Amino acid sequence: MKRFSLALMLVFTICVATAFAAKSFAGATESHDMRAHTVAEAKASSVDTGVVLHGRIVKVINDNSVLFSDNTGELLVHMQNAEAKKDVITNADVDVNGKIVGDLMYTEVKADSVTMSN
Repeated sequence: MKRFSLALMLVFTICVATAFAAKSFAGATESHDMRAHTVAEAKASSVDTGVVLHGRIVKVINDNSVLFSDNTGELLVHMQNAEAKKDVITNADVDVNGKIVGDLMYTEVKADSVTMSN
C-alpha cells in the first residue's frame, strides 16, 4: 500500500510540474509576439521585444546611433551607417523595425531596418 501511495504521489507531482512548465513556456513565447509601436511602449517593454516605430530622427549621435523621437518620447536607436546617411535621415519621417536592447539604466533599440516614410 505504501508503494502504491508513493507511486501515485510521484505521478501526480510529475503531472503538476509538467503543467506549470508548459504554462511558463507558453507565456514566454507569447511575449515575443507582442510589439511596441511607440517610444513610451518600448520603454515599458522588456529586452528582446519587437518594435515597429514611426517618427523622426532628431540627431545622429555617431556612426551607429541616432536619437529617435515620436510624440511619446525619445530613445536611442542603433543602426548601421547612420553617419553616412546623416543628411538624408535627419528630421525625416522614418519607420524603424527592430528589437529592444539595453541595460538596467536605458532602453535602446537595435534596428533591423530604417526606412523613409511617405
